[in-house]
Order: sequence, then structure tokens, then C-alpha cells
Amino acid sequence: MKITWKFSPNRENLIALLVVAVLIGMTTGALAVAFRYLLLITTDLFWPDPFAMLEVNQHYPWYLVLLIPALGGLLIGPLISRLSPETRGAGVPEVIEAVVTHEGTIRHRTAFFKALFTALSIGCGASVGREGPVVHIGSSVGSSIAQLIKLPAEWRRVFLACGAAAGIAATFNAPMAGMLFAAEIILVDFQVSYLSHIAISAVTATVVSHHFLGSLPTFQVPPYELVSYAELPLYALLGFLAGLLSILFIRSVSTVENLFNRAKIPLSSRPAIAGLLIGAMAIGWPHVLGVGYESINLALTSQMAIGLMLVVLLLKLLATASSVGAGFSGGIFAPSLVLGSLLGGLFGAIAETIFPGSVATSAAYSLIGMGAVVAGTTLAPITAIFTIFELTYDFDIILPLMTCCIISLVTVQKFYGYSIYETKLMRKGIRMVRGHDVNLLRSMQVGNYMDSEFETIREGMRLGEVLKQAEISPYPHFPVLNDQAKMVGILSMSDLRSFLV
Repeated sequence: MKITWKFSPNRENLIALLVVAVLIGMTTGALAVAFRYLLLITTDLFWPDPFAMLEVNQHYPWYLVLLIPALGGLLIGPLISRLSPETRGAGVPEVIEAVVTHEGTIRHRTAFFKALFTALSIGCGASVGREGPVVHIGSSVGSSIAQLIKLPAEWRRVFLACGAAAGIAATFNAPMAGMLFAAEIILVDFQVSYLSHIAISAVTATVVSHHFLGSLPTFQVPPYELVSYAELPLYALLGFLAGLLSILFIRSVSTVENLFNRAKIPLSSRPAIAGLLIGAMAIGWPHVLGVGYESINLALTSQMAIGLMLVVLLLKLLATASSVGAGFSGGIFAPSLVLGSLLGGLFGAIAETIFPGSVATSAAYSLIGMGAVVAGTTLAPITAIFTIFELTYDFDIILPLMTCCIISLVTVQKFYGYSIYETKLMRKGIRMVRGHDVNLLRSMQVGNYMDSEFETIREGMRLGEVLKQAEISPYPHFPVLNDQAKMVGILSMSDLRSFLV
């Protein structure tokens, strides 16, 4: 059967496009699993135990803890600059840029280099996440498959979003969160009819992830309990604080980039400098190394003291801003979860001290805080809500979670106005509104789009001759030339309409 890829609502095309969505989900799910194993291998190259990063300063002398992230940055910086500059940073802004300005086109090699450089970055201790890169990898898969079978730009964007949804779904075992991430962050402006393709990719990737990694949740999630509705004002306050922390996080990344730019430090050297700073912090607090899931689990199980949570929160913020701002390959989704869990745990511990027996545990507030900071940094509250909900599947969490996430969102919108992804794109000259680059016209030259073929008329032509020419001409407008062949005006069909009646 020969398939015509100019979309029309017939059964053959619908089935074929759904098959492509399944293929994207399978491929992305397999790559997400492979990336997890690659991450373990690269971490094992640098540290004694990839599953016990919080104990590195007990196994290694202080100078190795200091130097390993710097040596990793010294290796990664030149590799990224020479081989694949687009893999620098979080990954999600580059995916959005591909949708907005490149018609959903991502280079085929991006998936390979993004996986390799992110694994090396996290492996050496850079404070970045693995979710953004998996989104970049999945988006590259979707875009590449769409390009290989020569789909039009509309479907390249859709299948790029399918890959992004599959990446999130495979990482968190959360297909709904993956689907909403693609719709809310990647596409923004999309047709509901495309949701089925995005959903089937997310579900397929989740099935693949389940098969190889099991269906266990990513974190040690405690049972949630809303003690009373009187707690809602506390959750509202936590949402406000999460919004302020999100703004601080976004501005910190930009500040680090500005400092490097002012110092005129080459892009290839910046990761080594950031790595040295991270290593210095890790000597005393190894919590800043890598993705940070161990810190989340400690906060979710109420195993961190108030003072330690405060210190790790501040240092993790600095380490992540330095890593992302310096150009390590890695995302900000996981660091946002870490910051949120620490903020929520700290807030909940203080609330327990002030209102003993009347509020939920610090672990419950830590869980809510994760969603609130994600909502603030990404300005995607629905994605944040469903990400946390799919970790618990407890409907009691919905009301406080919605309260906290929405207030965090409103706080960022009121006092800052942009997500961390939009901020990154604006620094590159791309300003988005509802998924479209509002600055796109500024980069378009008239000569590339004007019609260079036209018919002219002479200034002294009689009206009958003009009407006769207009009747057989395919052009609606006629430049009027004088005896010196200079344009003295333009005549359009609207000008002639009264004479044609």
C-alpha cells in the first residue's frame, strides 16, 4: 500500500500515523532505558558507587572529590563545543526552538551526542537532570523518523512532541505527565486531534520502561494525608515561597551565564570552572553531586534535619545554576524536583514545630513542594500536578497540590513573567507567545518572500486596454510605469471593480 503523507482524514493515513507514533514510543522508551544504564556506567567511571553518591567523601580523599567534577568539565567542554554545540544545556529549550523556528527539524545525530554528553556530565557530578536530555533524545527520534519518511512540517512537530512525551513517560513511569508535558510545554498551540498520537507514544514508552526497569515509582513516596482543610493556607504560603524560589533559580542560571560572558571565558572552558566549584561544595555536602534523587528520597522519608535541608537547598541551587549556566549537558526538571522537595520538607518541618499534631508530616509538604517548584520554573502547572499525582495515585493530594502549584505559577507570572525555558530562548533572541516566535518577522528578508514576477502597464494606456489585460492576467496588481520606465503608481483590481460592473 502506497501512503500519501499529505494528511487527509482517511483510514489508511490515520492507522499509518498511529503506527509511526507507536514506533517513536518504542524507540524512545528503549533509548531511555539504555540511557539509564549508560548513566550508571559513566558514574561508575568517576565514583566508587553510583548508587551511593552521598558517601563519596567517605571513600575518596577530599582532593579527588574536588577535582573529579572539574576534570569531567575539562573533558566535556571541548567535546560539546566541537562535536555538537546544540546539546549544551537543558535540552528542552532547544526542542521548543526546533518546533518554533525550524518546523520540527532536529539533526539526526543529536540523540547520540545528547545521551553521551549528558551521561558524562551527570557521571562526573554536574548538578543537572536526566529528564530534559531524555526529552531531547525522544524529540530527536520523533523528528528524525518524520524526516526519513518525508512528512510535512505539521507532522514533524507532532511526532517531535510524541518523542518528548515518550521521554518523560519512560523516565517517571508517568504516561499522563508525559502527554501533558508535550502539550503544555513543547507544542502549546496544537489541535486536540493530535493528542491521540502523543498519548499512544507516551503509553508505549511507559510499557517499554516497565518491561526493563519494572513499574516501581522513581522515588520513595510516603502515603499522603491532608489533616484538615485548615492546612490549605499553609500550602498557599508554600506555593508563594516556591514561586519566589523558582524566580531565584531562573535568575541564577542567567546570572552565571552573564558572569561567564563578561569574563569572556571560552565556552569550552566553562564546565571545568563550574566543576571545580561543585567539587569544592561536595567535599562537605555531596548532596550537590549529580541528579539529586537521593536527597529527594531523604526529604520524602523525613530523614534530613532542618539545618541540613536549608544548607543543601542553597548549595544545590548554586550548583545547578553553575552547571546549567556553564554549559554542562543536562536538564533542570530534576533539580527543580530536588529544590522543591527540600523547600517543602523545610517548610513542613517548621510547620510541625509550630503546629504539632495539627499538620501533615514534613514528608507530605516535601511532596507538594516538588510539584510547586516545577510549576514555577516551567510555568506548566498541569504537568507538575500530574507528575506528582502519578507518583502517589492518591486523590487526597489533588487539592493541596493544585493550590500550591497554581499560586507558585501566579507568583512567577506576577514578579517575573517567563519560564526557565522561555528565558533561555529570549537570551537567544526568540520571544514566544502561545508557541510562536513573535520576533520571527524581524529575521525574515522581504527579498526572500516577494513576488519577482509581475506585469506592468503604461501610464498612457486607455482604460479599455487596461481592462482587457486585467481580464486575462493572473496578477491582481499592476505597477504603472511612465515613459522613462519608472514606477509612478500601482493599479489593483479593486480600483477597476467599478468599471467591470
